[in-house]
Amino acid sequence: MAALGGLLAAVGIIASLVIWIMGLIKAFKAGETLWGVLGIFFPIVLLIWLFIRGQAKLGILWIVAAVVAGIGYGMFLPSMMSSLEQNMETLQQQTQ
Repeated sequence: MAALGGLLAAVGIIASLVIWIMGLIKAFKAGETLWGVLGIFFPIVLLIWLFIRGQAKLGILWIVAAVVAGIGYGMFLPSMMSSLEQNMETLQQQTQ
């Protein structure tokens, strides 16, 4: 389960990063320098700009990528924490 979660998280993060860069390119090409600069420091502003300027498809893809990353993290972290806990118990037993 951890491998699948890690894969989903990685795919979601990479897709989100690619879509963010695509949105920045669109903002700067449209002559909206302020929105582009704000989008670099505050990505939610760029997401809002995408919906305002009629780029809803790209905005929805970005949201889907973020949800996929969140689901991946939700699957990945609990299994990794339980694995870590088991390893810690094993180490404690070996040192005693």
